[in-house]
Amino acid sequence: MGGALVTVGVVGVVLGGAADRLLGQEVRKTASLPDDQTSTTTSTMTEVQTLTNTQTETVVNTQTATETLTDTLTSTATVTKIHTETQTLTDIQTETQTLMNTQTATVTDSTTSSSSSVASTADQIRQTTEPFSIFWITDTQFLSESNPGLFGNLTNWIVSNWGLYNGKMVVHTGDIVQTGNQLGEWENASQAMSVLLQNGIPYTWCAGNHDDLTGGDSTSGWNGSASTSAFNPSLVSGQVDALQYSSWVGDYHDGMNTAASFSVNGLNFLVINIEWNAQSDVLEWVGLILDDPVYANYYVVIAPHAYVDAAGVVVLLSNGIDLTSFAAGLTRLMDEHSSNVFLTLNGHYATDSGYNTSAPINNRNQLMFDRQDCTDDPGDPTGQGVDAATSATPNSEKVGGATVTILTFDSSSNQISVSTYDVFAGKWRDDQWDDYSITMFPASLLRNRSRLNRLRNMSSNLP
Repeated sequence: MGGALVTVGVVGVVLGGAADRLLGQEVRKTASLPDDQTSTTTSTMTEVQTLTNTQTETVVNTQTATETLTDTLTSTATVTKIHTETQTLTDIQTETQTLMNTQTATVTDSTTSSSSSVASTADQIRQTTEPFSIFWITDTQFLSESNPGLFGNLTNWIVSNWGLYNGKMVVHTGDIVQTGNQLGEWENASQAMSVLLQNGIPYTWCAGNHDDLTGGDSTSGWNGSASTSAFNPSLVSGQVDALQYSSWVGDYHDGMNTAASFSVNGLNFLVINIEWNAQSDVLEWVGLILDDPVYANYYVVIAPHAYVDAAGVVVLLSNGIDLTSFAAGLTRLMDEHSSNVFLTLNGHYATDSGYNTSAPINNRNQLMFDRQDCTDDPGDPTGQGVDAATSATPNSEKVGGATVTILTFDSSSNQISVSTYDVFAGKWRDDQWDDYSITMFPASLLRNRSRLNRLRNMSSNLP
């Protein structure tokens, strides 16, 4: 802007100089006239004086206009066309206005990208104030094996409370059945889970180690999609897509891994469920989804069957199976996409209470719960049974799988409130591992997303 003011100042100097030169020419011309042309000279001098006065007035007017333009530019208001005596000043005014607009736009863009991008993202999130929820269940194996009625009670409880918590997705993190090659267990599980789709509730799932045809061998396949309707992606996907806010993203390994998205309050979420000890091809499938530009601005929930245990440790060996390659591959994927992955959910490690990270790890909170072995007694005021299965604990009493964890997202406070309901005991669990709050989107995640969005915008504008 300073440059523009200097330019306008020069206009006054140029115009003033032109008037002086013109006046000097007339004076020199008069001095050279013969004596017998005195009257003519006098007349000419009069005209010159008149011209001088006119030019002086013009210069004064021009200087006044220039000062007005300077004041207008200094206040950054829109420069209106100033009536001047010359076309030169008008042209310069036009050029100055163009320069001012360009500089203002540049400063605005720079300020937005450098200091306001994170705030804008955070403001967008805060403006979406309607809380919504994800319902999370896991390790229902003993219910499918010996207590299908209680499994049905679990899904019916979700249906009854879906609207109250503004539910958007149900996530099952595996071990759907106890013995993967027993079709009766799959029928029990399918009947219970079908209650959700019958009531317009979308869900995702993954295969746990008990769901494999050969227990613990993720390469052996499963019976889930072939023998049931509730775990057949070709059937479930259409019903998920039919809902206004959710979409089926895809599945892999015959439905042992699934992914779906949903939108709420102007925000987009993606849930990817990953089977037990997923092999490299499965992780490649996960990576392709995370790398897809369609989901570049989605907030991602990764839901593997087994990743962290009840102490928050990434487990490398479980049930005699080496999980090192899987754990390393999944960690790498999540770290590479730390601007999107903000939450992980997993079960598998049977405990009475769950686990949550004390602080986000590379922008993500890591949660775990699995009450499959618990033999809750509704008359027990603690609501806590046992963690370990023993010969004195028949499977029919292992009712902890009928527990649901509800993650309620409150955009206005940027918090996720986690609550846990034990359907068998008919009570809320109030210990610190089942009833707590965590940060929804860490500030570092928002900063990373803002930087990535700027880079994407810059690359998209390249020729």
